[in-house]
Amino acid sequence: MENFLHIGAVWLHVLGIALFVGPQFFLAFAWVPASRQIQDLPTRVAAMRTITTRFGWIGGIGLLLILIGGAYLIMTWRDYHNIPEGVAFFDYIYGVVFVVKMIVLVVMIVLVGLHMFVVGPSQVDAMERVAQGEDVPDRDIRRLRITSMSLSITGLILTLVVMGMGVSLGAAEYSIQEF
Repeated sequence: MENFLHIGAVWLHVLGIALFVGPQFFLAFAWVPASRQIQDLPTRVAAMRTITTRFGWIGGIGLLLILIGGAYLIMTWRDYHNIPEGVAFFDYIYGVVFVVKMIVLVVMIVLVGLHMFVVGPSQVDAMERVAQGEDVPDRDIRRLRITSMSLSITGLILTLVVMGMGVSLGAAEYSIQEF
């Protein structure tokens, strides 16, 4: 039963990662370039609002699944790897990599949250004002676009770094060695 729960937790964790990372790649490499082909600005803004809102829901569900699966995995790491109770978490590479992974994860979540809840909506609002005929300075839109791209790219890179550290935790030959 313990192996079944471990496999289920890994599956849940990987599913959450797919739901979180997949839309990031879609937005960066499919939607943003394709959306520039939509000449009608109100249509582009409406589509952007719909897609980014759905990304938020899918990404949020992904983060929840990551948390559930990851919580089980970290709570049972000692039993799964047959680590005696007297051995400290940081005696193994596993503990050090895990803590660094969590720090990078928190930074990544802050950047993604800043993008999702502050910069992204500001950018869409500015585009919507332009679509409604308001005069929005080009420098403001450019600043928002650059900030948005910077946060997106940095968030995606940090996501990939977190994933790499997660994979290294799963490689017991590496991670379950004394530090």
